[in-house]
Amino acid sequence: MVAWVVHRYQRVTSTMDIAADLATRGAPAGTVVLAEEQTDGRGREGRRWLAPPGTSLLFTVIARPPFAVVQDERLAVRVAEHVAAAIAATCGLRPSIKEPNDLLVKGRKLVGILLQSRVRAEVLEYLLIGIGINVNIPADCLPLPTATSLLVELGQPVDRDRLLAAVLDELARDERLFPLTVR
Repeated sequence: MVAWVVHRYQRVTSTMDIAADLATRGAPAGTVVLAEEQTDGRGREGRRWLAPPGTSLLFTVIARPPFAVVQDERLAVRVAEHVAAAIAATCGLRPSIKEPNDLLVKGRKLVGILLQSRVRAEVLEYLLIGIGINVNIPADCLPLPTATSLLVELGQPVDRDRLLAAVLDELARDERLFPLTVR
C-alpha cells in the first residue's frame, strides 16, 4: 500500500507548482498536495482551471515510477480510467473518457487531468499527476457552459474526502505508477 502524505492548503496558486517544489526537494512518491482554492490552476495547453473555493477536489500526486512509464503514450488515459473507476465506486456515476485527459458526463467536463514530469539524462526524477474534479459546484457557479459537477449530475452533495480516498486507492492499485518498492 502507498503511504499517502497529504499536504492541505486553503489557497495556492497551483497544486502542481507546490508539488513540483516538494518533488525537487525529495518528497517521496505518495505525497499529495490538496487545495481548497487555486488562483492559477491550469490544464493542458495552459488553459485555466477555475473552481469556487471549497467546492472541488484540486490536487496533485507525486509519483516516482520507472522512466518507461512516462514514455507510455496512454499514461493519461490510464490515470483517467483510475479516476473514473473511483467516481463510479463512490457515486455510481460512470463518466466517459475524452482522450487524453478529461472525464465527461453527458458531453460536459467533470474532471481534468494534467501530467508533468521532470526527466534528466533519461532518468525520471518525478511524475506529477494533477487532478481537478468538479464536485459540489452548483449549476449557476460552473465556470463554463461546457462543465458539470457531481452535485449537478447527482442532485446531492458528495463527500470530497471520501472521493479523494477512493481516487488515491485507485491510483495505488497501478503498480506501474507506484511500484512495490515504494509501498
